[in-house]
Amino acid sequence: MTAWLTSAPVAWSVIGYVAIIVGGRLLLVREALFDQLINQLFLWSLAALLLYRCTLTPTITSLANQLALGCILMTTTYMATIGRSADEAAEANPGIVWRYHRLRSLIALGATVTIVVAGTSARNDGRLVAMNPDREGIVTGLAFGVPLLWHTVVYGRLGVRELRSGNLPVWERLVLCVMFVSTAYIWLCEGLSISQSFTGWPALGPQLPRIAASFTLCVIVNITVVAVPLVRLVGTKAGLDSAARSCRRLSPLWRDLTAAVPEIVLSPAEPRRVDATARLLRMTVEIRDALLHLGPYLPAAPDVPGPEPVRRGKSDWTTIAYAQQLAHAAHARKYGLRPIGTGGAMQLPWLADDFDTELRQLLELARVWSATTLSGSPTVQPGSASPSRPVFLRHRGFRFPPR
Repeated sequence: MTAWLTSAPVAWSVIGYVAIIVGGRLLLVREALFDQLINQLFLWSLAALLLYRCTLTPTITSLANQLALGCILMTTTYMATIGRSADEAAEANPGIVWRYHRLRSLIALGATVTIVVAGTSARNDGRLVAMNPDREGIVTGLAFGVPLLWHTVVYGRLGVRELRSGNLPVWERLVLCVMFVSTAYIWLCEGLSISQSFTGWPALGPQLPRIAASFTLCVIVNITVVAVPLVRLVGTKAGLDSAARSCRRLSPLWRDLTAAVPEIVLSPAEPRRVDATARLLRMTVEIRDALLHLGPYLPAAPDVPGPEPVRRGKSDWTTIAYAQQLAHAAHARKYGLRPIGTGGAMQLPWLADDFDTELRQLLELARVWSATTLSGSPTVQPGSASPSRPVFLRHRGFRFPPR
């Protein structure tokens, strides 16, 4: 497992994967304090992964490996700060969080300098440095292990407290849970390293490759979790979210009805900046207003046959008939004809009590509308009081009952 994770093809693939996600988050997911901390954490993680690729020496003698240990310590400072930022007052006063983080960062920086000095001293004497029970090994082990253990314990304690409180959004709870599991894995690896240094058990070979492999595994898991909001945001910007899809499905119905009743359309100052959710809400409101304005133009309802069971994926008779009558009304009003006002027009066959139900009903009407308008257009003679029976009454083999 260790050799596989630290092999060049896997390591460079992980570096590319992390770089893509971090770059995307820096461009698109950077507003909240929580997101800023996560982004900077993975920037340090990316730096550590790159430093591990700068040398093939499996010991801490290499300066690149010493700096990589320092980058790992910096990631743990962000973990501790993330646990602190989970407090409800953090967003209201981010200055407190950043002061707390600067203190942690100074500790990590001091530990990194200690590791570099110990490594340089041994390197000048021509000796290798590893986390062994000698002078440089003990100094390096303490400089790396104590801040790492302290920061991760702080993170774990605060994270568990916040998870128990139940005040966090689902997304932040998921991030805290995954990072807590990663922290437990780091503790396990740290315990094995301490045991190996002082007792020789277990005999797992050089410690640095194991540290690099465990760190790489934690980075893969955590970066995958924090990529979820980035993927969701990219999907939203690309129009792949549910609100954008609903807007596209409602568009033919909205376009035809607002062409008949143009005065109901709201004109935002910057329509291109209206997100899909706000646009969907506007479209549903404007379609409803159009249906009310077109009510007096609806022709008399046809004879309705007895109720039939509604099959999955198909519209019931009432929705199809209403769509056809609505097409007559829209055409009549668009060309300036007088309202019919017979009182026998078919009315809206459903009344929603909430937005989700109303949206489903309008989407069904839009589906029938698209199929209906593709089958033909209503025949309206200028000056006539009401349109005659349109060609598209034969939509999908449907026929009104004989008069």
